[in-house]
Amino acid sequence: AGIRTALQAVLASPRFLFRLEQAPPAARPGQTYTLAGADIASRLSFFLWGAVPDAALVTRAAALTSPTAIAAETTRMLADPRAEALSTRFAHQWLRLQDVEKVRPDYHFAPHWDTYLSGALVKETELFFDSLVREDRSVLDLLNADYTFVNERVAK
Repeated sequence: AGIRTALQAVLASPRFLFRLEQAPPAARPGQTYTLAGADIASRLSFFLWGAVPDAALVTRAAALTSPTAIAAETTRMLADPRAEALSTRFAHQWLRLQDVEKVRPDYHFAPHWDTYLSGALVKETELFFDSLVREDRSVLDLLNADYTFVNERVAK
């Protein structure tokens, strides 16, 4: 019973469910304050990679109170393949890409539609969003880009 109670307490704790920053001891409710470097490192890592900070980010955490240090670390992290998580999560959530596999167009409109094509269209969108993030492109490219990412099947 003791282990079950302890496990329930851990699973129900907001500190288990959410990443919470440590407010400075003198902070009052509603007051703004600067986050500690470790909290900034955690936010950066979960936002850009969807994962815990790596060793390099943990080592540099104390310096992340400077905008220059944050910019340098963000540039480093965006160059890492793990940054694909940002564009993939964003595209999936915003455009509900998980629903593409549920789409079944009329056979007369799209006779060659199958799960492979469905997956390729999702991948095209993921790659497009990833290019926007990695290349620091304009958000207007969402509307008027003159490029995309296709394989032979999507191109047909």
